[in-house]
Amino acid sequence: MKIAVIGGDKRMLFAAKVFADDGNEVCVAGFDDLTSLCDIRVTEPEPAALWADITVLPVRPVSDGALYAPFSCKRTELSELFRAIGDTPVFTGSGRLIELYAAGKVYDYTAREEFALYNAELTAEGALGILINDYEGAVCGSRVLVTGYGRIGRLTARYLSAMGADVTAAARRLSDRARAALDGFEPSAYGNLDYSRYAIIINTVPARIFGKNAVDRMREDVFLIDLASLPGGFDTDRVKQRELSFIHALSLPGKTAPLSAGRVIRDSVMNILSEACIE
Repeated sequence: MKIAVIGGDKRMLFAAKVFADDGNEVCVAGFDDLTSLCDIRVTEPEPAALWADITVLPVRPVSDGALYAPFSCKRTELSELFRAIGDTPVFTGSGRLIELYAAGKVYDYTAREEFALYNAELTAEGALGILINDYEGAVCGSRVLVTGYGRIGRLTARYLSAMGADVTAAARRLSDRARAALDGFEPSAYGNLDYSRYAIIINTVPARIFGKNAVDRMREDVFLIDLASLPGGFDTDRVKQRELSFIHALSLPGKTAPLSAGRVIRDSVMNILSEACIE
């Protein structure tokens, strides 16, 4: 099978490598400074799409209305890219963002449960890496608030607890708070939180959880990590005004574990191919 891997960050390069290791013909596009990648051909997006049997786009495929390609200085319009793709299948993250452009079938590999689970693990691991490298205190013995108790929040809480942190898990749904309690964490509704208790606050909810009033009640030395997609869960203007330590950690798997993240993409795409009987 001929596979074009177009755009994205370092995890897409590793995905291309493992696709090739499986015996597929692979080309990569959207990386201007890349001249070679093992035996993988490097080219431009449109020629790659014209050549391929399937196209694999990034977890985040769109930026400012064009292909998300942070390692390219050239803007690739989606209309031009999909004209080259034609009716061949496309595998991508956030499939709804590109369905209007596609003439053929669009498969969203990020919607698969196995992708979400492995991606959550890599994100939680990356959050711990941030704490170890950038937090000036010790995680062990610190009071930590994790907001949201989905896949990422639950794994993050478990890792923090294993490192000796005193973890509170805040969630909107009663079922999530019950799950947190059964997992051994202090559960809380958002409205019941005393923000001054926590040395570290990690948000996983893609909604504004921490408005100005909440930020004003936080400690001066609090360390904030936002794992949610833009715009995130914090009033960042107020965070900056208070000069609090804050990191908006977007796309962590692509930064902290691109090799593993690339393998997760490969596995998810191959699972879809197997189930859909695409040859």
